[in-house]
Amino acid sequence: MIRAGVGQSQQQSTGQAVEAAARQALAHAGISRADLAMIFFTADHAGHQRELVTAVIRTVGTDCVVGSSAAGVLTGEGEIEGSGGIAVLVIAGDEIIGRPFIFEPLRGNETNLGASFGEFLAKTQEQNSLMVLLPDTYNGNPQPLLRSMASNAGFHPVIGAGSTENGAAGATFQLCGDKLASNSIAGAYLTGAFDAHIDITQGCQPISEPMMITKAEGNLIHEINDRPAIEVFAKLLKGPLAEDLRRALMVLFVGLPADRQENSVAAGKYLVRNIIGLDPEKGILGVAEEVSAGEAMIFAMRDGQRARDDLAQMLHRQVEMLGGKKPAFGLYFNCCARGSSLYGLPGIDSAYIAQALGDFPLIGMFGGYELAPLGQTNHLFAYTGVLALITERD
Repeated sequence: MIRAGVGQSQQQSTGQAVEAAARQALAHAGISRADLAMIFFTADHAGHQRELVTAVIRTVGTDCVVGSSAAGVLTGEGEIEGSGGIAVLVIAGDEIIGRPFIFEPLRGNETNLGASFGEFLAKTQEQNSLMVLLPDTYNGNPQPLLRSMASNAGFHPVIGAGSTENGAAGATFQLCGDKLASNSIAGAYLTGAFDAHIDITQGCQPISEPMMITKAEGNLIHEINDRPAIEVFAKLLKGPLAEDLRRALMVLFVGLPADRQENSVAAGKYLVRNIIGLDPEKGILGVAEEVSAGEAMIFAMRDGQRARDDLAQMLHRQVEMLGGKKPAFGLYFNCCARGSSLYGLPGIDSAYIAQALGDFPLIGMFGGYELAPLGQTNHLFAYTGVLALITERD
């Protein structure tokens, strides 16, 4: 039986906050020590490295610990944004085995690390596994890492988020055992008699019909439906957005196919990418992804109500996938551009999850980006929530 529990604390003292959250998690799980622990913490606590790592290892009873700094943390009790916070998950039981790790440096080394992960996965031959990755958002690009993993091992599901912070520290932090580092990637490889039910919710929703990129170069879209790209974009701008282009670029994005061969931008099959530049004279849009002629696309808007609706739909799918089973625990990786900055209120995501799925051990963080599978490929997501629910196998 998988025994899991979570706890959180907003105490200012790092050692006391970690101990309080870890003790709450152990009590929630009904265990005295953990086989594996996960900890998410706001970056202000990373300045007290010794207290952080010592307190968590001492309290949970194992150095099999992995974690990351975050812009905010959450559990089923609610979300902590805009202030210091600690969240701890503890797990025990033979049905799940966790192998935490940390590698550095990350910057410039993504392809090599991905190859190492892929070679490991290819050798283990574990049919049922889940990889959790927590890379430094400021010092790495996860896309070549994911591609390199896949080229060496085929498809293995990956979830996670980019380690981040609230802007005050100027650095992010990754943790494994008693080591706390930056410019690194931490994570855990989970295997055992469990099933992982993974789904995503998008913070952006389409505001256009599917279109086709008809001329492109690199990350520059020259033409959409045989018309200048900026002309097509401008026709979508109405009201205040038409008067304030800077504001428009904060809420409008492009949606591109997750599977280039399928070339679909239907619901749940597209990736949201920022519009990073405009050239009105040449009619060009610059986007944060390489594109090509013949590729489908949509325009999407970041909107709180649309995001709530999509979250409710995702949770409905999860309830149906569970088929009446209760999760042993869950991991929720939420974009730092969601939360109160999206909804205008704190705690919306965790409240929706609790309402749909009831009381179960849930831990999460607000990250710089999100990682999850879509189809048989792992992707980098933006403005997205990734929910992984772990259930025991019959």
